[in-house]
Amino acid sequence: MVRIAPFRGILYNQKKIRDLSKVIAPPYDVITPEEQERLHRKSPYNVVRLILSQESDPYESAARLFEGWQKEGVFVRDEAPAVYFLSHRFPNKEGAEKERQGFIALTRIEDFSAGTIRPHENTLEGPKEDRLRLMLACHANLSQIFALYSQPKGIINRTLAEHVQGTTPTVDVKEDGGGSCLLWRITDPDIIRLVQREMAEQPLLIADGHHRYEAALNYRNRLRQDRTRWNGREGFNYVLVYFANMRDDGLVILPTHRLVRRFASIPFQKLEEALQRYFYLEPYPKTPEGQRWFLRALKSGGKKRHLIGASFKRDPRYLILRLKSKRILQRLAKNLSEPLRELDVTILHLLILEHVLGLTSEEQIKEAVIVYSQDEEKVLRAVDKEDYQAAFILNPAKPEEIMTIALRGEKMPQKSTYFYPKLITGLVINKIEPNEEIPEELEG
Repeated sequence: MVRIAPFRGILYNQKKIRDLSKVIAPPYDVITPEEQERLHRKSPYNVVRLILSQESDPYESAARLFEGWQKEGVFVRDEAPAVYFLSHRFPNKEGAEKERQGFIALTRIEDFSAGTIRPHENTLEGPKEDRLRLMLACHANLSQIFALYSQPKGIINRTLAEHVQGTTPTVDVKEDGGGSCLLWRITDPDIIRLVQREMAEQPLLIADGHHRYEAALNYRNRLRQDRTRWNGREGFNYVLVYFANMRDDGLVILPTHRLVRRFASIPFQKLEEALQRYFYLEPYPKTPEGQRWFLRALKSGGKKRHLIGASFKRDPRYLILRLKSKRILQRLAKNLSEPLRELDVTILHLLILEHVLGLTSEEQIKEAVIVYSQDEEKVLRAVDKEDYQAAFILNPAKPEEIMTIALRGEKMPQKSTYFYPKLITGLVINKIEPNEEIPEELEG
């Protein structure tokens, strides 16, 4: 059972911070060093100073700032528990405006074994330890986890949107990329109870924030160990989550492409023969026009078939690879379910990277071996101009594929999905008070 709870959010004080666009930031894990410097220059109160400190003592420094900003009144905490309705409007890749609706609330932390909250990607130990240390220093969820639920009729979003219609949003902030976030605080007990009822039997899929969720799980366990008694309602048993309906037309998933290096050099003729054993090859010339046709064919053909685009250094062609038979993966991956075996990203990692190029699964998770990007043209340029041996272009996974795999208790390879746009950090923060209990049942 999913337990949703309102909370007393911490927001920037708009009497002190007039321009919220100067203090918001993307999630910590997509901020480049150049972007970090730019965000630091924007404002001494930019949230990047909390989530990705440049100080020599980053966790202690973040804790000092977090406490100091509250004392200064830069951050203010709401008096009453609320859920926060978020309308995220953004231009898609073609320039058309889209809107993704969702709400921000707390949810009771559950072990993955309970089956209530499910991951869909593997995680790495380093980022989990980093986020845990930040939580232990600040005792707060500084950014929300992105979770998906499935509600074909869209009752929750429709109800929340109708409730706030015609009212001024609590937060209205523009993003650098042309998007905007409108956030409304909702304290109506009847509306909150409706959300709780509708979400109670919904399995949740972590779309983004796997490392932060597992850090919150470890944080909960750490604080439970430090106490002789706990009842499950303490703040450390909950985590801050943004909930989006996977049936929402505004839910956009981008593919994450791969740049690969450090595999043993293979004579081109042998490499082509190895690929032809498993795939039909459709070549396109490495010209500007050839690239346009290659990417267009990969995208349109990928709606019906599982296709992978490839570019190898010193090969004058782009290649579209189409698997000859599903039986190939059945032999190589007997331990995987059919839905997981048939994903493009599984075919790439298991059949091409491991079986053909010889990169073990352990090697594939090393940052020096694979670099990830959502920009296919940038990836194709890099393989010919930089220190990479191959580029692979993927189509996005479908939401129903992701949910099916997660509900079976399986995980996709790392960096399989990119939910666009990323959630903004700095809209609302959850402070975890050691002796404060979370009210799941509201009066009124």
